[in-house]
Amino acid sequence: MKFIYFILSVPHILCFIVYRNIIPDIKTDLQRFSGKSSQLKDFIIQIRKKEYRNVFYYRIPFVLRHILNLILHKEESCLLHTSNIGGGLFIQHGFSSIIVAQKIGKNFGFNQNVTVGWSKQGKPIIGNNVRIYTGAVVAGNIKIGNNVTISANSVVTIDIPDNSFVIVNPCTIYKKKNEKFVKPLANDKN
Repeated sequence: MKFIYFILSVPHILCFIVYRNIIPDIKTDLQRFSGKSSQLKDFIIQIRKKEYRNVFYYRIPFVLRHILNLILHKEESCLLHTSNIGGGLFIQHGFSSIIVAQKIGKNFGFNQNVTVGWSKQGKPIIGNNVRIYTGAVVAGNIKIGNNVTISANSVVTIDIPDNSFVIVNPCTIYKKKNEKFVKPLANDKN
């Protein structure tokens, strides 16, 4: 079985070799998935995961992604419909997730059943180093700052400042101060 899987992986490996230097985000994504480096051996290990295939197919040209998906399928219920996602994209258990945003920064990660989407006012803009956990919803023409964590089952429809941790529904924002997360006072602008 491993041999057959390796044979099916050969077109993916060739595509990786060709595009890893042309599209630098491919290496950054791989490094985030592997936790180590972005070498060919890491790619061979990670391409076995459907979630990694979603990310890899997202980065490569349109025609190639559809041809390679015929050989090794991606997670079909995980949809990435954002044209600008920075490197370091990480999907953990991406089942039943949809990501639609104006722009997403570097090192974005999400879990299953996450919805990032639009409202009548528009789509969100998401900063760098943002992590969204299971079942969370981020919707509307809002801005999510850098270094933000959105906890499971949170519903976010307002702007979130940098260095924040968001919980529950309606969302409650905790800001990072002196290495601790604290709930800011209503009149606290920092």
